[in-house]
Order: sequence, then C-alpha cells, then structure tokens
Amino acid sequence: MERTRSRALVTVCLLAAAYASCAGEEEAARPADEALAPSLLHLADMLEVATVASAAAPSRASLRWGPEELERDWHALSRAEDRRLGNAVLERGKDCLGLTVSTPANPSFGPPIAGLAVELEPSPLGDWTGVLVRARSSDRFAGLTVSYGLSDPGAIPGPFAFFGGGASAAPVFNDGSVQTYRLPLEARGEGEELKDLALLAGAMGSGRLDVLSIELVPRGADFLEATGVRPVTREEVTRRTLYAHTPARLAWRVAVPAEGRLDLGLACLPEESLACRVTLTSAGAKRVLVERVVDDPESWEQVSLDLAAFSGEVVELALEAEGEQPGSVALFGAPILSGAPVKPAKRPNVVFYVIDGAGADLMSVYGYERGTTPFLERLAAEGVLFEQAYSNSTWTQTSTASFMTGLHHSVLGGLRRGIHSTPVPDAAVTMAEHMRTGGYFTACFTANPNAGRVIGLERGIDYLNDAEPEDHSTSSKELHERFFRLREEVPAEPYWVHFQTTDVHEPNSPVPPFAGTFVTPEDRERLNGWDGKLFGAAGDLFGTTSIVDFYDRAIAHAGIDRHAYYDTRRGLYDETMAHQDRELGRFVQELEDRGEWENTLLVIGSDHGHPAGTFARFGRGLIEPAPPGWQGALFDSWATRVPLLFVWAGHLEGGRRYADPVSMIDVLPTILDLVGLPAPEVLQGRSLAPFLRGGTLPAREVVFDEFRVDEATGEMIGNLELRDGRWGASLEIAPVAAGADPALGRHAAPAGGRWGAVHPYFADKPRLLLYDLTKDPFAVHAVNDEHPDLVKHYERLLFERWEAHRALATRFEEGEGAPLDPAQLEQLRALGYVR
Repeated sequence: MERTRSRALVTVCLLAAAYASCAGEEEAARPADEALAPSLLHLADMLEVATVASAAAPSRASLRWGPEELERDWHALSRAEDRRLGNAVLERGKDCLGLTVSTPANPSFGPPIAGLAVELEPSPLGDWTGVLVRARSSDRFAGLTVSYGLSDPGAIPGPFAFFGGGASAAPVFNDGSVQTYRLPLEARGEGEELKDLALLAGAMGSGRLDVLSIELVPRGADFLEATGVRPVTREEVTRRTLYAHTPARLAWRVAVPAEGRLDLGLACLPEESLACRVTLTSAGAKRVLVERVVDDPESWEQVSLDLAAFSGEVVELALEAEGEQPGSVALFGAPILSGAPVKPAKRPNVVFYVIDGAGADLMSVYGYERGTTPFLERLAAEGVLFEQAYSNSTWTQTSTASFMTGLHHSVLGGLRRGIHSTPVPDAAVTMAEHMRTGGYFTACFTANPNAGRVIGLERGIDYLNDAEPEDHSTSSKELHERFFRLREEVPAEPYWVHFQTTDVHEPNSPVPPFAGTFVTPEDRERLNGWDGKLFGAAGDLFGTTSIVDFYDRAIAHAGIDRHAYYDTRRGLYDETMAHQDRELGRFVQELEDRGEWENTLLVIGSDHGHPAGTFARFGRGLIEPAPPGWQGALFDSWATRVPLLFVWAGHLEGGRRYADPVSMIDVLPTILDLVGLPAPEVLQGRSLAPFLRGGTLPAREVVFDEFRVDEATGEMIGNLELRDGRWGASLEIAPVAAGADPALGRHAAPAGGRWGAVHPYFADKPRLLLYDLTKDPFAVHAVNDEHPDLVKHYERLLFERWEAHRALATRFEEGEGAPLDPAQLEQLRALGYVR
C-alpha cells in the first residue's frame, strides 16, 4: 500500500517550527535555514509525513473461549498439583465462569494462587503472542498471569510473582468493572510447543474472579494496521517502535545536521526472519548504508550510522525490510536522527535521579549522625538543597505517578487494581512526554517495576530498561553501566534520563566494603533467624493485612525483641545508603570525565522515605513506647521526608538551602521551567526555579494523599493531608461515617496505602488528626484536644481541597472526561491547579 504523505522540505520546516514553538522565544527566532535541521528528530513522530509502502497485515486466527466453552473445556487446578495453590471452585454464571478461591486450612507461605487450565492441540509456542482475558472482580487480587507446560518445574510461579507488577503479571481491577487483560506468553526455552494453557490468579485471601472470555492471540495480532507506532519490549528494553509489514519502506526527506547520525534498533517476531536495510538518497544517488538479517525475536539489534559526510544536505532516509513471508512485521525501535550538540548548549541534559526509599532523616547530608552520604555532602556545596522536601505519598506507584505528572494520586484515579494504582491516565502528560516533545532523547533505567510499565510510565520514553538487577542492593552500579552503554550506542543530545535505584529499598543486602560498618556479622545472622521465625509465625497473614499490621503481629507472635529487630534493619539500610552514595559519586565523576557534567542538570530525589510502603517500619518501630496503631499520618517524617537536590554547574549558585517544606510534585514544573519548556495547563505542583535562580520563594503548604476504591461502595477511601507550617492535619476520607465498626481503630498505615488498612473505618477517633510537627515530626501524638478550633479549621479546609481534587479528577477520567462548571474552574484556578 503506497501513501505519499507530504513534501519533505515543507514537512521538516513545520516540524522545526513546532520544535521551536515549545523551545522558547530565543530558539523560535532562529534563521529559517537553521530551523530546517533540528539537532534531534524522532522519526517515529514523523510517520504522518513519511512516504510509506507497506503490505497489509495478514489475517491471523485466534482461539477463543466464551462462558459456555470455558465451562466445557477448562478445569480448576487442584492443590494436589501444587502446594502453593489454594482451594479453587469453578461455577457457571450468567455471562461468565466464576473462579472462587479460598485459603486452605494448612496454607503454605504467602497468599494462595488459584487457576484454571485447558488441554490444547500441540502447536509451536512461537505461533502465539499472548492471551486476552476479559474478567471482573470486586475482591482484591494481587495479579493475573498465564503459564503453560504445567508438568514442568517452575510452571506455577511463587505467590510473590504477582505482587511486583512486572510485565508478566497484570494487576487486577477490583471495582467490579469488566476489564481486558493482555498477558504475554513468555518462552522458558527454545523450540517449545504449546500443549496446555493455564490462567493463574494471585489471591489476597478468599475471593472471586468472573472470567467472561479467554482468547489465545496469534503472533502479529498486536500489529493489525499496515503501519503504526507502539512500545515494543525485547530483553526488558522497551522502545517506542515504528512497525510495518513486509515488503516495507518508510522514507523521509530531512536535512542532515552537523556531524549527523542515525540510531535505531531492529527486531522481528518469533518464527519470522527479515532482511533490513537503511538507505540514503542524495543528489539522485541511492546508497545502502547498512543491511542486516534480523531473525532473533528476543533481542534488539542496534544500528548506529555516521551521516557526517552528508552534513547540511537535504536527503531521503529510508528504512526498508523484506521477509521470507509476505506480511512479516518489521520493527524499527526508536529511530532518531541527531547531530553534534550545539555549543554553547541551548538546553542542558537532565538527569532525574530517584533513590527509591531514601529517607532524608537517615542521610548525613541532612544531619544524620552516621556518615551515610559523604559524597552528597560535597555535592550539596555545588547545588541547592531543600531541607524539608516530601514525597506526596508513602510508596512507589502512587508517588512516582504523581511526581511524573505533577498531579496527586486521587486526581490520577487512586488504587483500582487490588494493590496497584490505576495506570496514569492518557490525558495526564508525563515528564518524559514533555521532554520528548521539547526535543529531548528520553530514557529510563529503573530497578523497580512499579516505576515503569506497570503504571503506564513507558509513554514518551525512547528507551526504557526496567530489567531486574542481579542484586537490588547494588542496583545503582548496574543501572549506571546500562546507561553508559546506551550513551556509547546512542550519544544523542540533549537527553533526559530517569534513574530509579533500589540500593536502600528493603530487603537490604549490603556488600563490602560497607557490609559490617554498622551491623556485625553476628547481628546480621541473628536477624536472618528472626525473619525465619517472623514469617513462620505469621506468613499466612502476608498480603491479607496492611504491612504495618503484619509486622506488628508477626513480631509479637514470634517473641522477637522489637527494638533490636528494627535497629539491626536500620543498620543494614545505612550500609546500603553508603553504597548508593559512593556509586552516585562515581556516576558524577564519569559524567565529568566524558565532558558532560558542565551541561547537565542533576536532580536527586526520592519516591518516599523509609519505611517503604511494603516493608518493616523500623522508623516508628524504634520509638519507645510504641505509638498506638491509630496514631500516625502520611507526613510522618520517617515515611515521606526525602532528599531533594538540584545541581547545574555554572547555572545554579552552590551551597544554598531552602528551609520551608516543598513537594516532589514540584519537580516536574521546576525542570520544565529551568530548561525553558512550557508548564502543563493543569498542574498541582509549582516551580521552585525562582529560588534556584537566586530569588525568593514564598512558603506554601504541602499536600499528601493516598486513595483506593472501596470494594463495597465503589467510592474513594484514603487519607488527604497537608503540612501547613507548624501544623500537620490528616483527614480520613471514607464512604461511611467513622466508627462503623467499634472493634477497629485508626491505623497509622492509611486506608489508601500499600494494600491499604484492611479495615478502613476508624472507630472512636476523630476523622481528622492534628499534629504539632515542630515538636512531633513523626506524628506520634495527636493534639486534637488541645486545639479544637484548629481541628475544625483544617477539617473544613481539607474537605474543600478534597472537592477540588475530585473535580480536577474528571479531567483525567476515561473517555472525554466531564466538563467543569465555572465555579469548579474558579476554585481550581484559585488553588493554582489550572492556568
């Protein structure tokens, strides 16, 4: 199919003009001849202006089971087949096959797994790409996955395979809505056959999943259009990918920038082989720049071409592919035309470095008595440090989604998928999308899957690597190595890169020379024994209650010395923090050695403090006497006080500190401001750039929130809080009045948090808790009785803010979104949420 899109020179002018319009007035004023050659072009964004020849997608038949076929052909997996399986019963419903799971009388460790399976006529595994499951549930499930070869070792995963949110296990919506889950079929070896198929659900106790249909999807079904753009993952690397069907040719007329180069990855589908070429036509002469046979469906083949000989010329660049079979799918991953960095650079490279789980209270750069961050202490002398920075929630998914969009968790939809946040709505523009639109090459290296594809943050990223590291406690070293390998392959500038390391995230396994600095080998061995006792005493509770409640109950059941347990964990954390600090120093040194440091804006932050939302709360656990379970808030300094440091050599005056509270959702507008890109129309954070540039910044309250959809009512439930100078106010938002169950008290882990407090209604305690944070930074003792007028004031203020959040959320709901009435708009503008 031949489609001529547009005249090339006009197209490139338009693209360059669009690039300049978002780059600020200085770049918009460039001469026209210079504008014909932007320093970086994403060819995947230029499909509409390319000349495209592509075959039609071949017809491929799927295999589908509706309720009747499911009841006839599928059977429940029994516990006799694997001890990790729970008790499962299949029951035919009106429009579904219901899968009900219950915890067995003598459970194995961890939540139960339920499953159903079917026997199949053998076929090559490579003929199939995955499974589509239409299902609904009003119960919490950890996730869904598919497997095959059920008699093989490892076919049934462990229960924790469902909790991490990796690509192979989809989080399950628990709001009763019908959802379609796309589950990949991942090969465990070469040349495998598909003889059986199982759908597996990781439960969180008893629950029911209604399965409306299961569809086995053939190879290539993700690429039904003749051409298109979509994220494609190979070897845990996801690229924004152009695809076409062979024989295929995608061509653009472009002006080659000075010292120009073309970088892209090539890939194919299983059971297919491609002959791929990149050609360049200049002055009527066509040259084949590279020709490769691509037949490995598991990996990207990197292609990097030097176009310096054509600098300044208007040429035709073409990506071509032929297949052994017509209609084979050619994948061109993140094709980018770039040139030598402009000197002096108009924009800096941006490194957004998130130390996952880094608590400021445990970093010597913030006054901690142990020397955990000596490099950051030196780096702070070169940059601007924010002394009271806070994540807006207590765990990775909620916080990362918020600081990547500048919007709070309740506005983005809360948790609707059991223990997982709703994916970032399409209408909410991510930091990567802003930077990519502004002419940046975008990349992300994360050791935590909750900071990537599981919440839809692959959008706008040219190159996403979220492979699990060999050791989470040394992830920084591995992520840095991946990044610098990419820089060798794709040296395009300017670049934006997001790191999210897990060195200090539990479980902490420090390595020499830091291991043993704060914890003796004997104490470490004792802790390992305690952990065995702890999970032996209460392992069946894991995943069925809030993580805080789990540890409290397990430590008590096991008879463990609470203070010694948490103090040893703190020491291991401190040792991994020292490792992270050293590797960060080596990373900066490498940038200096490469000559990139002088043109790099480095932003160091965190998604939450310690404890992580999923692990032992050794901060509060060390407080004597132990605070009551109902005391506490998101703004507990242990949980949400984080580092925030900006360094830009020669541009930001070093050694300055800002004392008033700020939020991690301020990072997005600050970066956009510093590099000269426009702020989003809808934004709840604010730019800190006025202070970074040497001016003043008025103090402003910091807002915290974590929410989930209540299974019983379908309404949002959780905590909305603010830190307002001296005072911290924590408001419970619940679909029924407080005190619904007199047996329950308020939990320090809020109802919207990681797994939530299983009992969400807080009896016999005020709906709002007030804390004097100058005296009580860890929110241990509410002062409601001493300040009844302030309680009323903040209760009214936070309910008004809650109404504003819910109104703003309509802008980001699925579909068109509900329009805001004039009163709502006025309120949102008054709060600074809408420009």
